[in-house]
Amino acid sequence: MMRHDSPLHLSRASARAAIAEQLTAMSAALEPDRVAILQRRDASALAEADAWDALVATSPGLRPPLFGLGLAVKACFDVAGWRTTAGSIVLNVEPVATSDAPAVARLRCAGAIVTSQTNMTEFAFGALGQNPHYGTPRTPLDPTRERIAGGSTSGGAVSVALGFADVALGSDTSGSARIPAAFCGTVGFKPTQGRYPDEGIVPLSPSFDVPGLLARDAETIRLLDRVMTGATSTPDPIPDHLRGRRFLVPADFALDQTEPEVVIAFENALLRLADRGAEIVRRDWPVLARYGEISVAGGIIVAESYAWHRPFVDAHPERYDPRVGPRILLGREVKAEAYISALRRLAELARDYEREMSAFDALLTPTVPFTPPRVADLDDDEVYYPTNRLSFRLTEIANRINVPSISLPVSPGRPIGLLFTGRHAKDEQLLDLSVAIQSALRTSE
Repeated sequence: MMRHDSPLHLSRASARAAIAEQLTAMSAALEPDRVAILQRRDASALAEADAWDALVATSPGLRPPLFGLGLAVKACFDVAGWRTTAGSIVLNVEPVATSDAPAVARLRCAGAIVTSQTNMTEFAFGALGQNPHYGTPRTPLDPTRERIAGGSTSGGAVSVALGFADVALGSDTSGSARIPAAFCGTVGFKPTQGRYPDEGIVPLSPSFDVPGLLARDAETIRLLDRVMTGATSTPDPIPDHLRGRRFLVPADFALDQTEPEVVIAFENALLRLADRGAEIVRRDWPVLARYGEISVAGGIIVAESYAWHRPFVDAHPERYDPRVGPRILLGREVKAEAYISALRRLAELARDYEREMSAFDALLTPTVPFTPPRVADLDDDEVYYPTNRLSFRLTEIANRINVPSISLPVSPGRPIGLLFTGRHAKDEQLLDLSVAIQSALRTSE
């Protein structure tokens, strides 16, 4: 048995019907779910869908690869006609975008239809998804809607999970696409930096920023990646087993400070992967904990963020989220020596990582060490800040050394993700592998 690309784009008979269904879902949503959406373009989206339907009806051979897929776009990406607020009120006086960010344009040219602009942590500076200006999205996996969706691509993950969109375009600086994917039961992918165009995006930290993708399955992520990279060759078929695949589990690092529920789910997933032929190798790798420490000590993110925000935050610090503005201002105090030394040390660690991982297909950890906390529990800063820092402890590895990483749901209905982190520029191999892993997890239920 072999698996191929997702049938989602192939089975869709009408773009209009698909987009209309998603717009209806947005309109019917309860208030806690509506905060995932900042802007909509119903009439324009339906007009685009009609145009694609007409083209395909007259010229079936021109059917685009993303035919009729609804696309939710994070508010830090330019979309023509919309103001790019990045989830803040600071940019509300700026002019609207006159053109799409290249990443948005590539997806639209391939048949995806932008339906909405999605909520996010202000300026992507936070991994829990809270936003005091536009509301905090909640994970749909909590029926009470009391628990966070994760961030900073909070609205995108909620939109995909609830069927407001088929796919979401987000960003990922420390885990911002993969953390909400884990908390909302979707798939989140962070590519190697430079694989996708990154113009037309409000930055957080250019050393680590990268566009990210979210969808309900790995096959669709694989398809989106081919569109984003302009791949034209026929993709290899995916085997339905994991024989010959080797995963390195850094047990000391992966399970430190991890909730028992997450540990149990993780260990059960390892057994399921082993049942399908995977070799699981456990090996302590304590230096992994240093990646994040080095970044913080060097002030990389705050320095780069302040460089962009300086004219705004110096003039009107009061307009910022109280949990975002003060951290950006810390960038004024970063010394050049510390910043440069940190970047050099991370480059050394990237080379060490490649050597250590040369015999393995991926590094395997949980995506987040805990399940989604309640929004109300994070009102206290003494709870919020350590929780926020812990949330991206595992995901930030990929950003600090520039390697691809993907989060897959551990099982349907559970806000726990499995994180597979690959090797530099080996994105295609990791995505192919993720399809096989997803199949193994599904059939082992």
